[in-house]
Amino acid sequence: MRSKTAFAALAAFSALSILTGCSKPGEPPTVETGKDANGQPYVHVDGKQVDRNLEQANQNLKEAGRELKAGAEDAGAAIQRGAEEMNEKVGPVVREALDDASITARIKTKLVADPEVKAFQIDVDTVDGRVALNGKVSSADQRAEAEKLASHTEGVKSVVNLIQVAGEAVPPPPQ
Repeated sequence: MRSKTAFAALAAFSALSILTGCSKPGEPPTVETGKDANGQPYVHVDGKQVDRNLEQANQNLKEAGRELKAGAEDAGAAIQRGAEEMNEKVGPVVREALDDASITARIKTKLVADPEVKAFQIDVDTVDGRVALNGKVSSADQRAEAEKLASHTEGVKSVVNLIQVAGEAVPPPPQ
C-alpha cells in the first residue's frame, strides 16, 4: 500500500507532466519552446501528447485510488478484528461486573422496600454473585431479614452476613 505522501507525489508529478510538458525519455516533448529564424519566440504544444499524458495521469490516479481504497478496506478489517478480539476478552468481564451491580441494586431495592430493615445502614457488596452484607442494625430480626432478602434475590450464589446488631458482639468472619 502506498503512503499518502507517495500518493500526493504521484498526483503532483502527473499533473506537472501534463502542465509543464515533461515527457518520458524517448518520447517527443509535449511543449517545445524556442526562437524562430527571425528571433521570435515560439511555443509549440503537442495536443496529442498532452492527451496521452492526461490519459496516463488519469490511469495513475485511478490506480492510486484503488490502492488507497484497498488500504482503507484492510485497515477497516483490522480494526474490526481488533474490536472483536477486545469484545471477546473484555466482554465477559464487563457483563460480570454489570451482573454484580445489578444484583447489588436488586438487593438494595428490596432492603429499602422492607419497612422492618434499616436499609441505609446496610452496605451490599457483590463479587461473582457472592454477596457480603455489612453495617449495623438495631435487632437480630433486621439482620436476619436482610440476609433472607439477599438470599432470595436472583443471581445470588451465596450471602455472607457481617451485619452487627447494636449491643452485640461483632459476628465472626465466615470460615
